[in-house]
Amino acid sequence: MKYPFTLKSYKSKCLEGNLNVPSDKSISIRALILASYCIGKCKIFNLLESDDVLNTLEVIKKLGIKIEKKKNYYIIHGNGGHYEEPRTELYFGNSGTGVRLLAGLLSSSNLNATLTGDSSLSSRPMLRIIKPLEKMNLIMRHNNGFLPIKIKKNNNFTLPCNHKLTSGSAQVKSAILLSSLGAAGKTTILEKVGSRDHTEIMLKYLGAKISKKAEKITLESPNFLESRDIYIPGDFSSAAFLIVAGLIISRSKITLKDVGLNYYRIGLIDVLKKMNARINIKNKRKLNDEEIGDLEVLSSNLKGVSFTGKISPRMIDEYPIVFIAASFASGTSVFKGLEELKVKESNRLKVMYETLRLLGVKIKMGDSHIEIQGGKNYNCNTKIKTFDDHRIAMSSLVFGMASNGSVEIDDMSMINTSFPKFKETFEGLGAKIKFI
Repeated sequence: MKYPFTLKSYKSKCLEGNLNVPSDKSISIRALILASYCIGKCKIFNLLESDDVLNTLEVIKKLGIKIEKKKNYYIIHGNGGHYEEPRTELYFGNSGTGVRLLAGLLSSSNLNATLTGDSSLSSRPMLRIIKPLEKMNLIMRHNNGFLPIKIKKNNNFTLPCNHKLTSGSAQVKSAILLSSLGAAGKTTILEKVGSRDHTEIMLKYLGAKISKKAEKITLESPNFLESRDIYIPGDFSSAAFLIVAGLIISRSKITLKDVGLNYYRIGLIDVLKKMNARINIKNKRKLNDEEIGDLEVLSSNLKGVSFTGKISPRMIDEYPIVFIAASFASGTSVFKGLEELKVKESNRLKVMYETLRLLGVKIKMGDSHIEIQGGKNYNCNTKIKTFDDHRIAMSSLVFGMASNGSVEIDDMSMINTSFPKFKETFEGLGAKIKFI
């Protein structure tokens, strides 16, 4: 839903304060899906109530799962993998995680279902999950590799598989693992390039027979998951906007509490520290077997860096905001191996190139790389087209806070995908951002 108003950010003096960032979207979606597969009741605390998560929640309800909302948690009444055949299409909105993971789980659940999404999600490729799932005797019809996907009954005849991932994709890996939960036998995944392992961590936490040795992930099925309480940590991908803003806005000092610090999510910290960022990790500990901690961020004089695509799987969602950091650094930054950016909510490689060029940044783009010459004095008063991409929108607004002018985005509605209280959070730290 588009609002009759949008957001505009202005030069901000400094950011100060301590806060909790929004809950992790990726883990929230996985928690809902896996809790529905458990036997008995799971309590989920700190669930992110964003559009992507709530769309996934509504899909799970359509599969016959009872969900209760309490004051500070949700109760999911799991059915051990026995889902009702949905009477209507399963609509995921813009949630690529939700649709790909549930496509895996439902394809082996011996039911008929149609999975759909909004126009943005419908333009994102699905063959990367469809092809390996079809090798497991799973029956899927699709629109030339795009949504809608129609899942057909396979008479409970799901084959375990051996799959070698050709790229670092947590969603492909997760789709295969979830489809294998009820298969009889051993499924193995070879992962040459590491990617987010939230699914593996949560499966193990809930009692699945899953192990990892070197590059090999093994799941022995069938599995019966235990009902346990699940606590959702702060979302590092949301924290990324606050981190970069704190670094590039002068005299800033902020502390972000209880942020998820999964190794495969925090590549941004490695990049920013190489750029001379002052970021301190404190109070590091584990929650549901996930690493969490507090991040202290202080304004910094950033410098240009060069990175290859090897780090991409560990910061794929953070490239738009790291491009903002590079724009305010001294010297030139080069980022290579950015092919995956072309198939996100928008073509983020092209869109960020056009956005930064419009904002006055000296930038060059190749087929899979970007080169940014940093600066400080951007006197922009610019309206940015976001292409229904929440990370483009939020990154652009952070740029406006650090510039000498202002940045207006054409639509703010998609920010609810991952960071529903973006404006209020930044205002609470002292940022200048307004409805217009």
